[in-house]
Amino acid sequence: MYQEERIYQILKLLKEKKTMTNQEIMDYFHISRDTARRDIVRLVNENLAVRTHGGITLNDVHQIGSYQTRKQENEEIKNKIGKVAVSLIKEHKAVFFDTSTTIATLCQYVSQDIEAYSHSLDNIEILSNHCSCHMIGGKYFKKNRYMYGSQTLNTLDQIYFDLCFVGVAAIMEDGIYVEEFEDAAIKRKLARRSQKVCLVADHSKFNKKSTYKALDFQDIDVFITDFLPKKKTGNAKDPLFEGAVTLLARLIAPVMTDAAITDLSLIGSILIFCVGVNLV
Repeated sequence: MYQEERIYQILKLLKEKKTMTNQEIMDYFHISRDTARRDIVRLVNENLAVRTHGGITLNDVHQIGSYQTRKQENEEIKNKIGKVAVSLIKEHKAVFFDTSTTIATLCQYVSQDIEAYSHSLDNIEILSNHCSCHMIGGKYFKKNRYMYGSQTLNTLDQIYFDLCFVGVAAIMEDGIYVEEFEDAAIKRKLARRSQKVCLVADHSKFNKKSTYKALDFQDIDVFITDFLPKKKTGNAKDPLFEGAVTLLARLIAPVMTDAAITDLSLIGSILIFCVGVNLV
C-alpha cells in the first residue's frame, strides 16, 4: 500500500477512534516502526493530526454542514458572486462546474451557448435547462451529491476545459481545503486540465478549517468573493495576500467579457483577486 492510501485510511480510522497509538498503526497496516513514524510526521506536518504521548489524535478541524443546509447560507452573497462569475464565460467554450452551493447558484445565471460539464447532480439539473450538458460519471457520494473515484478522474483526463469553476470548504494559509480526499483529487485534476481556474467563495470560508488540501494559491487564476478579511498585522506573514493584486477593470480585460466588467461596476461588493497566476 502506498503512503497516500495509508494516510487516507489512517484518517478514516481517526474519525472513528479519535486517537491511535503508534503500535496500533503498525499492527493495522503491518508496517515497521519507521514507516509508521513517517506517516505520523506527514499527518502532523499537514495539520491533519496532532501528536499525543505514543500516538496521534485527529486535528480539531471544522466540519461543514450538509449540502442542503449550506444551500440556504449566505444566499444573497452567493447570488452576487454568481452574477459576476458567470460573466467570465464565453460562447462556445467547454466549462466545468465543480460541486459547490455557490457554483450551483452561479449555474442559474448561465445563458451562454457552451458545453457544460459537471460531476454534480444539482449543477447538471440546473444547467440542463439552458445549455448542452455532460454529466461526468463515477461512484455517487450521497452527502454532497457528486460523483467521484477512478472513473471520474479518468474521464476528466480525456477533456481539456477552457474554464473551470471550483468551490472550497476552507481557505487556509497555504491553499484551499475540502472535507473529502476524493473531492481534493478531483480539484487537483481539474486544475491540470483547465486553461483558467476560477475559485468562487464567500468570506465565511476564511474562518474555517478543513482536512484535505486541494489546491495551492498559484493553481488559481481568478478568485471571486464578496470581501476579504483584514490582513494580519505585526510580524506574522499572511501567505494568501503575498503577491495578491486587486484587479481593476483594465487589468482583468484579457480574461473578462465586457459584461463581466459591467457587472463588476454594478455589484460593488464583489472583489476579484488574482493570486499569482498569469491572466494576460
